[in-house]
Amino acid sequence: MANDESAANQAETSQPGFLGRTLLSTDHKVIGLNYLWLALFSVFLGLAMSLLMRIHLVWPGIRLPFLSGSSLERYAALTTFHGSLMVFLVLTAAPQAGFGNYFLPLQIGAREMAFPKLNRLSFWATAASLIGLTIAFLAAPETGITLWTASVALFSLASLCNGINFSVTTIDLRARGMTLPRLPLTVWAWFINGILSTLIFSILLAASVCLLSDRLSSTHFFPPLNFLAGQPASFVANFLPVLWQRLFWFFAQAEVYIAMLPCFGLTTHLLSTFSRKPVWIERLVVLALCGVGLFGFCVWGQHMFASGMNPFSPLVFSLLASSLGLPATILLISWLGTLWNARIQLNTSMLFAIGFVSLFMAGGISGIFLAGRDLAAAAVSDEFITGHFHLVMGVAATFAILGALFFWFPKLFGRRLNESLGKIHFWLTFAGVYLVFMPLHWLGLLTHANLYSGSRIAAISAMVAPVRAFITVAAILLVLAQGIFLFNFLWSLFRGEKIEERNPWRATTLEWSVSSPPPAGDFGATGPVVYRGAYEFSVLGVAEDFVPQHLSPEQVSKAR
Repeated sequence: MANDESAANQAETSQPGFLGRTLLSTDHKVIGLNYLWLALFSVFLGLAMSLLMRIHLVWPGIRLPFLSGSSLERYAALTTFHGSLMVFLVLTAAPQAGFGNYFLPLQIGAREMAFPKLNRLSFWATAASLIGLTIAFLAAPETGITLWTASVALFSLASLCNGINFSVTTIDLRARGMTLPRLPLTVWAWFINGILSTLIFSILLAASVCLLSDRLSSTHFFPPLNFLAGQPASFVANFLPVLWQRLFWFFAQAEVYIAMLPCFGLTTHLLSTFSRKPVWIERLVVLALCGVGLFGFCVWGQHMFASGMNPFSPLVFSLLASSLGLPATILLISWLGTLWNARIQLNTSMLFAIGFVSLFMAGGISGIFLAGRDLAAAAVSDEFITGHFHLVMGVAATFAILGALFFWFPKLFGRRLNESLGKIHFWLTFAGVYLVFMPLHWLGLLTHANLYSGSRIAAISAMVAPVRAFITVAAILLVLAQGIFLFNFLWSLFRGEKIEERNPWRATTLEWSVSSPPPAGDFGATGPVVYRGAYEFSVLGVAEDFVPQHLSPEQVSKAR
């Protein structure tokens, strides 16, 4: 008697349910999308918090949600919650953990991240930290501070695991032929950022755990008295725990570059693709990205000059901070050189990339002036520093994220975002951020009326209220303009134009060599072979003006 071994008699493989396909999945693409959804929720929640702050500053008599009770106490909690959401869950998670998780394996020809289960654990920890930060904002102050510290420790653990995962994946899982000089600049940015994240988030994690131990177990990791032996009692009573400050700034100063490094890579990638030109001085750009990571890691003492450090340390940290101008200048020159005499395609993604360059230049110039001693003394009010910080980090990074989202939306979902709505959203946002944050620089100087003679104080003080009202109205309009993006995103997600071709942007990197969205396993069992660099545009003698990385010389010659 013969036995039927055909597949028809085999038990059907059970398909995973919703949880198995999303929260329980170890697929790098699913995890990357989960991070992006988390960041999208966080950015709109953060925008709502910022709107509440602006309205409360201009019209303090209005009764607002979350600002009842002690106004000063709740306002401090509101600013902390807003800053935590934007810095951790948006500027850190979206460009690195979101886009990086999804596209790093695709761009280096790998099937998966090096540690898939660790990758899933990192996402769970990040989601739990968002829940903890939200509950901390709603809880009583004493409980809220403890819960906020625990949430920061959890996010630090997740970022530390991500940093290790990104570094090992880039070093060990590259496809055949994908040498370091052939890596896309996005991969270089994610790789350097992964190393930097491993270094600084490990310090913040240890500091947060020690702080939690002091609060919950009555340990003495950060007692002021240990650092101030022999000082007068009045001095000790008013002194802050210096060790905590130093450990915090060891993280916080480098966190600026954690948020910006992926954005440098994304912007350079977009400018080259839509200029149809290779990245100008590409090797120097790689060195500049390495320089940003190195010098950003070494300037932690820049804000610690008044905390008992060696008298010569200000000179050292000032020189290191000034050295960051060199890699920033190289990046800027490369961007402008790539755009020079280029066949620019002004789609929405390219507009956001150019907007990033504009905001980075504007914020950088204000930072140069802020470094001057006289202006820094004049601008100690929060408005000037808030305007500078948001231009150079918060808004500029958001422009890079939006540009990358318009670029990779067809790869993520197989559909295209509406270009007309995208351009309207860009111009309203571009004008709005300048109308909000440039007047903040001016307001930062105006509010220091004590620098002027008595006859001018009244006139200057009378100008402050209208400027603040103008900024608040501009901020409200700016937040409302984001509704256009939200509508465009949701409409395109379900009803947008479907993309039939694999490479609608005529890009060169490996992720465009597979279907959209990418299949399971990405490139199959064998994986791709890489024959060239990532930015071969405007190539003569070929069928198109570009050559993808996976095409062999024989395939290129046949296409001529």
